[in-house]
Amino acid sequence: MSQALHTSSTGINAGQSQINVIAHNVANINTVAYKSANMTFETLYSNNLSYGSAATKDGGGTNPKQIGLGVKISGITRNFDAGTFVSTGRDLDTMISGTGFFVVQDADKHQYYTRDGVFNVDSAGNLVTQNGMKVMGAKSIYSNAGSDKTVKIPKNMLAKISGDPNISSRKIEDLNNASITEGKVSVDVTDTSGNTTNVLVDIPSGDQTVGTIVSNFNSALSSYGITFAASDGTISYTNAGSYTMKFSSDGTTSNFLGETGLANSTTSNLLSETVILQDMVNYNDKNAISLKSTAIDENGIIVATYNDGSILTQYVDESEALQWKYTTPEGVTISGSDVTAEGSSIKDSNFALELATMVNQEGLVSLNNNLWEWGPDVGEIYYGIAGEMAFGSIESGGYEESNVDIAHELSNMISAQRMIQMNSRVFNTASEVMQQLAYLGQ
Repeated sequence: MSQALHTSSTGINAGQSQINVIAHNVANINTVAYKSANMTFETLYSNNLSYGSAATKDGGGTNPKQIGLGVKISGITRNFDAGTFVSTGRDLDTMISGTGFFVVQDADKHQYYTRDGVFNVDSAGNLVTQNGMKVMGAKSIYSNAGSDKTVKIPKNMLAKISGDPNISSRKIEDLNNASITEGKVSVDVTDTSGNTTNVLVDIPSGDQTVGTIVSNFNSALSSYGITFAASDGTISYTNAGSYTMKFSSDGTTSNFLGETGLANSTTSNLLSETVILQDMVNYNDKNAISLKSTAIDENGIIVATYNDGSILTQYVDESEALQWKYTTPEGVTISGSDVTAEGSSIKDSNFALELATMVNQEGLVSLNNNLWEWGPDVGEIYYGIAGEMAFGSIESGGYEESNVDIAHELSNMISAQRMIQMNSRVFNTASEVMQQLAYLGQ
């Protein structure tokens, strides 16, 4: 009878452990990005009364005779399915739609993983969790090593156009966000006798460079002593011959003149303003422009908007490298190698949120504050940014809710309750039988 007491007690203990797991799930039904746990059971070893015997020529075989000794916890698994999106309308609330974890770092520079995307910007411009942990910034779109840089947004920004502002090698479509159509430009050339010749100059499509257009003008007009050049952010032309030139609307089928401002003058000032823009855009002076708002795009990249309307962000270029992109209040975009750091404002900044994925996410160890840390069975960890490689995209304006299924939890709770009740009946029955046996000796 004593064995029945021990066996039923294992069922009572297992049922109580299951209720503990269920209680934790139900308690976290409103916790951001919480992943529910599920307990499973397996049998304990059995007391073998007989291992059985094989059949012989003269007799039949027998099966094993075993008495089971109870139940134990087989495992507690995590359900990493994504919760649903909860809209808040707040730009810094984010959810990973698909695979990945945000990477955050504490004051001791120990890194953790989380699906909790409710972020804030602190007084130093750091993107942080609600508990003050810094959010890590990606060093590339895919790597097997994590980054050591955090996401930091400059409150005061210093950007500069680097190198020679010569526009000859720049694409037409990059000029002041111009939308130049392919076609012809009509030029009337008049000699000293008043005889006028109409010359048509080809304007190629927008993926051609400014130098190509200049070459086309020179091919058509150099015989008249009219020479075009592109340098120092301008397109200019000179007239060393005896001919006069005038752009004509008749026969002009491209909007090139209207988009660039090139007209009957020796220099296109608009092109100068477009490409040279301001040699220095400095927000660190006494009239500093403060940060107005911060948002996060689908790739998990910060979009910082300043009070004058300028925008600073990053993007992934054709070589799959992260580049800076600065848009002036006038709508002119400076990007890639044209944006250089001055001082420490951009140099110390990283706008791309780093995501992590691993071979076995169920090997992660759960901590408080919606954090996970590395466990020995996690396997290889890979890092990158949202929307690239195997990583999910970012949905902003809301967060991921808990994936607890309350109906499933209540069903499991009833099952665990009945498990305890029935094992308690067995325990009481075994106790009563032992009591009766004790009376037999009286």
